[in-house]
Amino acid sequence: MASDRELINFSEDHELDHILKRYGKAASKENREELKKLGKELKTRNGSTRTPLKHPEFYAFLENEKGWKKA
Repeated sequence: MASDRELINFSEDHELDHILKRYGKAASKENREELKKLGKELKTRNGSTRTPLKHPEFYAFLENEKGWKKA
């Protein structure tokens, strides 16, 4: 089982803000909602909305499939 540190908690604004900062995006409510939507999309595609996502998995999704670039 992955440690808590390796997993993304989409209900914690500070975790979402960290991801937004990584990609040079503003820590706004709208951007956090977009991340939540994208997280749900990836979880659904993986077959379970209950399975937590790991940071590297979500970063790869953002970069390779959504065209996000690291700041």
